[in-house]
Order: sequence, then C-alpha cells, then structure tokens
Amino acid sequence: MKNNSRQNLGKTLNHQQPDRVVVDFGSTAVTGIHVRIVEKLREYYGLERRPVKVKEPYQMLGEIDDELMDAMGIDVAGGF
Repeated sequence: MKNNSRQNLGKTLNHQQPDRVVVDFGSTAVTGIHVRIVEKLREYYGLERRPVKVKEPYQMLGEIDDELMDAMGIDVAGGF
C-alpha cells in the first residue's frame, strides 16, 4: 500500500524510508519559488493562466496553490 504525503513526511522526519522522496516547494521562505517560475510551472502543467499571488515581496516568492501542488506532487504545504 502506498503512503500518502503526510505518512511519507513523517517517515522522513523519523529517519525511515518513505515510498518516495518528499517534495517541498513553497512551504517556507527557504523553499519558495519566484513568481515567474510559478507562472511557468502553471503553464507547463496546463493549468489555467492567472496572476500569481506574491507571498514574500522581498524575494518575490509566489503562492503555490492546491491545483499546482497536486499537478507537481508536492507533499508539504505551508503558510509563511
């Protein structure tokens, strides 16, 4: 049986082997993605074109919404 994102993250944090590498883009200011890259990723995955919300203006980090998270297989969501 495949683990879900929460289980895989728990295993990773407990130094156990997850089903796959846990992916984190945008859950913190350290793992954030520039708004232009978020825009290009939405385009790449064939998602609706719309303005990307800036979550951190100094670095111009864009919000990664649920639709993009699902398309990319992101496991960690945040709200910095």
